[in-house]
Amino acid sequence: MGKFFERLFQKRGSRVSTANDWLQIQIGGPQDVKKKRPKGQNRIKSTKYTLITFLPQNLLEQFRRIANFYFLVMTIISLLIDSPVSPMTSLLPLVFVIAVTAAKQGYEDILRYRTDNVVNSSPVTVIRDGKEAIIKSQDVIPGELIVVERDCDVPCDLVLLRSTDPHGKCFITTANLDGESNLKTLMVPRDLPTVDLPEMHKLGMIECESPTTDLYSFNGKIELKGGDGRVLPLSAENVLLRGSRVKNTECVIGCAVYTGMISKLQLNSRLTRNKNASSETYINRFLIVILLALIAIVTLLYFLKRYNELFVIPKLTYLGDATDSYSVKQFLQDYLSFLILFNYLIPISLYVTIELQRVIGSWFMEWDLELYENETDQPCVVNTSNLNEELGQINILFSDKTGTLTKNEMNFQQCSINGSKFHFKKTRLEDEETKALLDINRFNVSLLLHPITSMPFLNVTNDILQASQRVFFQALSICHTVQVASGSLEEADAGTAKREPVTAIKSGPPEMYSISDITEESHNASQQSELNVSHTIDNSVSAHPNGVSSTTTSSDVNPLLVSDDGYGVERRKRPVVVKRSPNFARSNRMHNAAASDQNVSQTDLNVATNGVADATPNFRPISLQFRRSTSEKDLQQSWEAPNGQAPGHRRAHSYGAPNAYLTSPVTASTPPASVLFRSPSTTSRESYAAPTFTRQPTILVRAESQRRKNEIRDFIFTLDYQASSPDEKALVEACANLGMVYTGDDDETLRVRIVPPHMDYKRPFAKPREETFQRLHVLEFTSDRKRMSVIVRDTEGRRWIYTKGAESYVFPLCANSSADLVTKTDAHISDFARLGLRTLAIARRLIGEEEYQDFLVELAQANSSLENRKQLSEECYAKIESNLDLLGATAVEDALQDDVADTLVSLQAAGIKIWVLTGDKVETALNIALSCGHIPPDAKKYFIVDCKNREEMLLHLNALDREIIFGIGQQCALLIDGKSLGVALAEASSEFRDVAVKCTAVLCCRLSPLQKSEVVSLIKSSNENYNTASIGDGANDVSMIQEAHVGIGIMGREGRQAARCADFAFAKFCMLKRLLLVHGHYHSVRLSLLVLYFFYKNIVFMGIMFLFQFHTLFSSSSVYDSLFLTLYNVIYTSLPILFIAISEKPYTEEKLMRTPQLYKKNTDNKQLHWPYFLMWVLFAIYHSVIIFYFAFCLFSYNNVILNYGQTVAFSCFGTLLMWTVVVVVNLKLWLESMYLSFWYIFTIIISIVGFIVTTVIYNVINLDYDTDIYWAYNNLLASLPVWLWITLTCVACLVPDYTIRMLQRALNIKSFSIFPGKQRQLKMRQKFESTYL
Repeated sequence: MGKFFERLFQKRGSRVSTANDWLQIQIGGPQDVKKKRPKGQNRIKSTKYTLITFLPQNLLEQFRRIANFYFLVMTIISLLIDSPVSPMTSLLPLVFVIAVTAAKQGYEDILRYRTDNVVNSSPVTVIRDGKEAIIKSQDVIPGELIVVERDCDVPCDLVLLRSTDPHGKCFITTANLDGESNLKTLMVPRDLPTVDLPEMHKLGMIECESPTTDLYSFNGKIELKGGDGRVLPLSAENVLLRGSRVKNTECVIGCAVYTGMISKLQLNSRLTRNKNASSETYINRFLIVILLALIAIVTLLYFLKRYNELFVIPKLTYLGDATDSYSVKQFLQDYLSFLILFNYLIPISLYVTIELQRVIGSWFMEWDLELYENETDQPCVVNTSNLNEELGQINILFSDKTGTLTKNEMNFQQCSINGSKFHFKKTRLEDEETKALLDINRFNVSLLLHPITSMPFLNVTNDILQASQRVFFQALSICHTVQVASGSLEEADAGTAKREPVTAIKSGPPEMYSISDITEESHNASQQSELNVSHTIDNSVSAHPNGVSSTTTSSDVNPLLVSDDGYGVERRKRPVVVKRSPNFARSNRMHNAAASDQNVSQTDLNVATNGVADATPNFRPISLQFRRSTSEKDLQQSWEAPNGQAPGHRRAHSYGAPNAYLTSPVTASTPPASVLFRSPSTTSRESYAAPTFTRQPTILVRAESQRRKNEIRDFIFTLDYQASSPDEKALVEACANLGMVYTGDDDETLRVRIVPPHMDYKRPFAKPREETFQRLHVLEFTSDRKRMSVIVRDTEGRRWIYTKGAESYVFPLCANSSADLVTKTDAHISDFARLGLRTLAIARRLIGEEEYQDFLVELAQANSSLENRKQLSEECYAKIESNLDLLGATAVEDALQDDVADTLVSLQAAGIKIWVLTGDKVETALNIALSCGHIPPDAKKYFIVDCKNREEMLLHLNALDREIIFGIGQQCALLIDGKSLGVALAEASSEFRDVAVKCTAVLCCRLSPLQKSEVVSLIKSSNENYNTASIGDGANDVSMIQEAHVGIGIMGREGRQAARCADFAFAKFCMLKRLLLVHGHYHSVRLSLLVLYFFYKNIVFMGIMFLFQFHTLFSSSSVYDSLFLTLYNVIYTSLPILFIAISEKPYTEEKLMRTPQLYKKNTDNKQLHWPYFLMWVLFAIYHSVIIFYFAFCLFSYNNVILNYGQTVAFSCFGTLLMWTVVVVVNLKLWLESMYLSFWYIFTIIISIVGFIVTTVIYNVINLDYDTDIYWAYNNLLASLPVWLWITLTCVACLVPDYTIRMLQRALNIKSFSIFPGKQRQLKMRQKFESTYL
């Protein structure tokens, strides 16, 4: 029996399901050549129907709608009984609605089918029998060896087995999966043996878990064949998912594991959205009321008919004798005849019209240029059109912060190192206390390099701090998973060199900059420039890095571009450029360097600081104090040799000169008598006011400083760092700007090039030193761990672990020896957070050999486990991430989105309460909330932090409730952290909800993605029926977006998974204002008008039929011809309401944007409340009464109204009523509309003309099918009294409507209620509840 099942499963592929639901896949696929390989296992199917199932399945779906099912029942009844009207009057409208909907859905399914065929028929290269073969994508089976070339899409989920990359890497992009465009690195499983292609199918068996929707997890193993029977663990870094694209790798080979509809991409693509607009609740209520009214009318008419049959008809002898018996059949005939007669009270075309209105409305949003982002060529995307009107009903908006309120463009701003705070100044650090500018050269200075006894100007504390600075930025430059997209450093070098053409001879600087380019940093560079002025003239003497003296021509080579092989790079010859200002006399003197300088060699100074080797090819002091010479003679510098000879050419300089600054504070040494000390000036005016001390304009020095920064910026741009998070990228780029350039990894060997950021562009530079680290392990970041770590081995063989993450998760891991530093750093982090900066803590420690071996054993056991692998791995990580030495913390700025403050303030003015749900800490989120306008500046702020149990939470909530009550009229903001919110959700959810919704703004911090969705779900459960919307841009916001009534995604830098799962998506947060205030307002008004008008026009239509029964002894006769019953909802009244339902504008777009308070007029579906519905019903009843009795009186008192003096027939009566109904209901719609366009008026006219034309054609054909109206309508058209009567009837019907509208405008009556007492009681109750103590 077991063999039978094994063969059965092998017949369907090489996959066998084990007892614990794990899959076993033979690498290379089934090896039985006699059996034919199955086909279609990798086929993608996004269609809903097939040719066989389309008709029954589509009909089943459509008849689930109550209106369609109702008319189906009515049609069947009309066929079974002696119907008073033709069954076609029910059948034709039903067929029309069903056919239109089916055609639309069928066409969409055909488009999906064609798209599927393109994918399924795409060629795929596979390896079978050791040879390459090309098959269709749909024929790939599990176990198949698939070849994927560069820039090609992966056809199914593959386990990576081979790569052309020498280190077994594969670079991919996953834009189709999660929208992230950065490069991701995958690896061939470690220790996987390399075999020839014909032998690959003998590698072994892959055992993996059943497919899941998680894109970032994979548990499996490879059981190798052979004597040893080794098992290699498989994780997510070994799997290429379908939808990803191979980049920067020529070719890879993988084994198919998940194919077709069970691939992770397809499992994620099958997200269903079952969201319904709140307006449908009101529509269903109206339908129920109308249905009950229909049953009441039919029952009433039936009993009145029975009364007439029993008591009235016997007295009318000319009608003959009444029947004595009354059977059940007669009862059904009578009752169902009335039901058929009045079934048009239910508007059959309502749903199809609403669907068309929503689809066209969604096109308008996608075509809106104000919702179009030109930079990214991204229009607004509508994924769920049936929620258009819900955009105008939002009460509470839940928003993510990072990437939503902010741009997710990170800029490194500040840092805390060894308890001292620094500001980042592009290429330097500024000490917050001393305001000294430090560059990487000062990082290299250490106490061991310059003993205190020989260099009394150095300070012990400062040198230790400088060593810590270097270690800190070294940690940032290697503790990451950033990829260099340029492929290699040589490519980046070549790319930068191409962008720097040879500079021609000119009288100005090599690149001119505008005044706006000279920033504060440029100003600081000009004040405290460290341009080494040695070797300033052409043919100056320089020292070769290998110790050989050589005479070189001045060069313009970027120091970042020097190759590691010495001076093999071809230098660009640069002519001597004499720069001068028109205000200065030209100096022809040339200063030659001392002869002894030719023998000076550049010596690399190596020093160990905290176990890390430091080296500095050139020692250049930091500028701490401004020094200005009083003459043009050369002055001895503090670092010169006792013989007074400088290491290079020296010249006195004025303000802004390169060597016009001291290397230490004034008190450190005695100044020469010829030197005057001054404090640094805050402006550069003195340099222009004192030409005696200036040799070249300061603007040129600034320009050169700016040019150097541009070179660094261009080089970083050429490297093109790709990171999984913008924070990592910002930190690595900051290190590069400071001179520690991460240039990529080679077989897990991290390369960091040490380059001084500011060097004189005229002279050749020494070879930059490069540090290498062997990356041993990456402990990945997860939302639970909130940190990531790397384990590296330095050049001396020592192993280090570097950890970077949220301070609340890193500080507990630090050793007791770092307790004081933790306290200082935590205070700095609080300062950073108050500035709205994102913070990370950095730590490291040395790992012993025995500890590392134990870690390897435990990690291997965790990776080999097929169950609880994630938990076991995290436990293993936690053991080694302990007793860390804290290095410091980083502070990164996330700039606010454009116009985010205006958007939030406008939405709050519109009555929308905004909740920001973020993972940031409270201080950071608070400052962002204040700066973006989320929390008003004068609002009371109530904090709930570190709440541990229900009692504490209730105390907080009671206190907050009292604050809100006693502070009547004052705004209140609630700020709560994730720990406290967890207590609130678990133990006091209803109390928290009831108090929180009273706050003006709510800020929830340190939340997990699950907590975000739980908060949204909690508010949705309120009895107040809040309409919620969630907006976010990342994958962590998907659950929140899908939980809310309306999900809005931003196509940002964190990917597009949120945008794909959202109902609406656009590029910028500021577009939300227009989406809600304009489109939301319009769609709410339009749908309300559409729904109310549909019920109105059908009540008018059937009201006349009801009144007619009282004058026909309740005979269930129809006053209308069957043609009119059939075409009334299809042609006569459908076009104008559809047009105005997609174009109505009660206010201009500009006014809605300027006056957000107008948004409140439609929230909570106010225009669909019972007062509005009953008003339309009353008008419908009034119009039906006027139309019927005006015609009745006309025909009763004098029916000689035709031109040739004859009486009219009964057919003229029904035709005249129908004619008047069509005119009145269309003119009523015209009267109710606010936005009148020529096309809209044309649709009204064409509808009336359509009735006239169809009726003329119909009445000239002699059909003895239903009521005989042969030539009846032609007679009415030729009668002048008829035209006068229609005019009078229309005026009588519409005068009250017009009068009420004019009174509302004249008296400025905003709204009124039919039940003022009820509304007054409701307001009093709300006032009582809001002031109850």
